[in-house]
Amino acid sequence: MAFYTADWFKKLAREDHKFIQEYISKKDNDIRSYIDSTLPFTLYLDIGSIRKNILQPEAKAIQDLTQLLGLQNPDSIIQELDKAYQKTINEYIDDSPQIGAKELQDTLEKLNQSIQLDNGTIKSTIQQLFKKTVVIKELSKRNKSVLILSPKFRTIQDRFGNRVKANFNYSAFSDLIDDTLGNSPRNIIKGYLDKNFGVLQNLGHVEIDILSSKEGSSEVKRGLVSPRLLQALLEWPKDAKPDRLVRTFSKETGQAETRIIVRKKFNNSKLVLEMLIESGMMIGSLESQAENLAKSPKEAKFGIGKALTARLRQNKSLLLDLVTSKSLRQYVQENLKSHLTKGKSSGNYNSNTTIVEKTKISRSRTKVQLPTTKEIVANVPKLSKSSQSVSSLTNLETLLRAGIADTIKKNMGKGDRRDILNLRSGRFAESVKIERISRSRAGMLSVYYNYMKYPYATFSAGGKQSTPRTRDPKLLISSSIREIAQKSVSDRMRAVLV
Repeated sequence: MAFYTADWFKKLAREDHKFIQEYISKKDNDIRSYIDSTLPFTLYLDIGSIRKNILQPEAKAIQDLTQLLGLQNPDSIIQELDKAYQKTINEYIDDSPQIGAKELQDTLEKLNQSIQLDNGTIKSTIQQLFKKTVVIKELSKRNKSVLILSPKFRTIQDRFGNRVKANFNYSAFSDLIDDTLGNSPRNIIKGYLDKNFGVLQNLGHVEIDILSSKEGSSEVKRGLVSPRLLQALLEWPKDAKPDRLVRTFSKETGQAETRIIVRKKFNNSKLVLEMLIESGMMIGSLESQAENLAKSPKEAKFGIGKALTARLRQNKSLLLDLVTSKSLRQYVQENLKSHLTKGKSSGNYNSNTTIVEKTKISRSRTKVQLPTTKEIVANVPKLSKSSQSVSSLTNLETLLRAGIADTIKKNMGKGDRRDILNLRSGRFAESVKIERISRSRAGMLSVYYNYMKYPYATFSAGGKQSTPRTRDPKLLISSSIREIAQKSVSDRMRAVLV
């Protein structure tokens, strides 16, 4: 499965950092509002989804209106709201310029070219390409669905609610004053929607899960872009793969629970969505207030990118530092060392924080045990309980994946060694993959890895070139894993070939 997000946002932040710093210095402005007022936003309206997520009898707004009007059931309210949403869908289709998949592809290619050139024109290219709100022809179906491409989130946020309220048929309800209610049903509904439309629905950023349109491919592509994720992306180390951040963010913030799943093969509608997620475009849909409230505290707890605006206001050079410096190795080592010395995470990623190489981590002498089984065991002393957390385990896994190839290359011979494998093309080192890490009840860490068996298994026990035994690839991999870990963590660990 491939994950996509707007990984180019770092480049945009770098080229626009002076404006961003000036923008967030003003009252009520922050990084999120900068994103909402700068990046294009795609809203997917589907009447089936609206009925399922918004127009339910148990929804708070529906229950409020039912109670305010003294109705026995909410059917009449749901029916009129359903009509209003259908009219709004049709209104966008009828009144907005339409573009086809080919024109959208050309537009996105121009954006991608600007990103690849990295010549400081991303923002101006966005402003030039996305000047007005358009709808995508292939996803426009009257009374059913429409895909709206807006120059920015703010544009559609300010206008969409007004359109729905304007299309609501208030005349379906009496305008006569009801003594029991103290007002007319028509005025009650109008007053409620004017003041509490956000209780009825919210515009939310969604994850798209789609099957590749490439013939014969079964690859699943998943795309997610949201302001909160982009803030985290700014703090994500420069040499770390963004898809790992997207996976973690999706799971921990509940985005995965509200994704749109598309499985139809070979149709233009699916191709449009595929192009959008591959280009890192924000896609949203309508969600209930309950869904929005459920995700908000989870996003607030997500550590990476948290309180970024406040930190940028305190340190005017921080933004440029974040998008141009500090590597994954530095970031993870800082976090692991903090776990060891303080019993807690070092906090949010900060490129200004330097690694103190002199920090001492107590450990006893490492004892290597060479087993006769397929498992390769390397014992390292046990961490304090405060360090034995999911966070430190995840950080260790990230550090191993980032450094295993380079460490193996460093530990290989230079071309004339007969007792160990020699470095030639680098193919062997690059083939080593860290699969996962697990911890036993006794505290033993098992690092599961794999490597290219053909042709390198010939140097392992039982292979034609297994003598001398020190050339066994598993020994080289195991010692390299321990070497990386010993720089940042002190724990009992074993490396396991899978």
